[in-house]
Amino acid sequence: ENLLGLNPFTSTASSAVITVLEPSHGRASSDTVRFRNVSSFDGFTSTILEKAEGYSITKVNDNTYTFSASSGTATSGVKGGGGRVTAGPVTLGT
Repeated sequence: ENLLGLNPFTSTASSAVITVLEPSHGRASSDTVRFRNVSSFDGFTSTILEKAEGYSITKVNDNTYTFSASSGTATSGVKGGGGRVTAGPVTLGT
């Protein structure tokens, strides 16, 4: 599990796609990532963002990836949201 920088999420108005800033993440497209300790932002609730099954990601580059929220779309588009987020496997300690 990795502690991400403060407010690592970026959204675009009317889109369910969220971009995540995680420098040198080492992840690949189709990896499943679960987010924890997320604050609601731009119309997405913490419950949606902390989906227990995690999200399949699409690698953009070595520092960013995207995922599509399971419900809702961004209300206005925000650069830098989500609070002090951690990203890691769906299950920990198993």
